[in-house]
Formats: sequence, structure tokens, C-alpha cells
Amino acid sequence: MDTLLLVLRVGLSLAVVIVLLWMAQKRWSKGSRPAAETDLQVVSRRSVGQKASVVVVDADGRRFLLGVTEHAINVLHDGPAPVAAPVAEPAFAHSMQEAGVRQDGMADAGPLPLRARHHRPKQDALSGSILSSRTWQQAGAAVRKGLNL
Repeated sequence: MDTLLLVLRVGLSLAVVIVLLWMAQKRWSKGSRPAAETDLQVVSRRSVGQKASVVVVDADGRRFLLGVTEHAINVLHDGPAPVAAPVAEPAFAHSMQEAGVRQDGMADAGPLPLRARHHRPKQDALSGSILSSRTWQQAGAAVRKGLNL
């Protein structure tokens, strides 16, 4: 009789633990479900009141202006989403020109100049670590500079 009670207690305890784990998994996995197949991007959001805002959303090649309140979402305007043209950064374009690469991505004829733009001193394995003496020297110099010593 004692063995039967022990088996029932262990079984009941195991069932309770399994149910609790299942409930916790259901509760915390709500946000991890895969999103719908539509391409949705929030472009901008502006608050216009305590509980109201205006949101610009791109979805499936369309741009929507939405009015969002506590109780409703209304489409204020919609139209085709603008296509963003790639913008070349002037610094990047200048670097590419110095490297001898034309606008179409092909290299210019002729040798490319070899320049060492950024020279880094050789670093040991402890560089930047709290165990490095150089780190302690830099920290001391920073403290002395802060204290005007």
C-alpha cells in the first residue's frame, strides 16, 4: 500500500511540473511566432496626443499613413511606396577614386599605389586587458591628467 501511495505522489508531482512547464512555454512563446509573409516596415511615428499618434508604414510596395488611437486604427492616406535610390557617400566615393576604381566598379588600368594608411603597432596577447602593464600606465596617465598632476 505504501508503494502505491509513493508512486501516485511521484506521478502527481511529475504531472504538476509538466503542466507548469507547458503553461510557462505557452505564455513566453507568444512573441516568438514567425511573422506573416508580408513585408511590413514602420517608417515613422509621431505622437499627436496623449493616446494618439500618426504612423507611416510601408507594406507590400504601398505606403500608408495611419491614425492610431487607443481604440482604433484608421487609414488616413495611402499610395505607392517610394523607391529609395542608393546614395553614394562622398567619402567612400573619394576613397574608391583614390584606390583607382572607376564608377562602374572596374579597376583603372595601371598599378595601384601601395600606401599604409593606418599603421598599428604590434599588439601582444594581453593588449587592452586588465593584466597588461600598458593598460595600467594609460589609466594612471588619465587619472593624473584628470587631477592636473
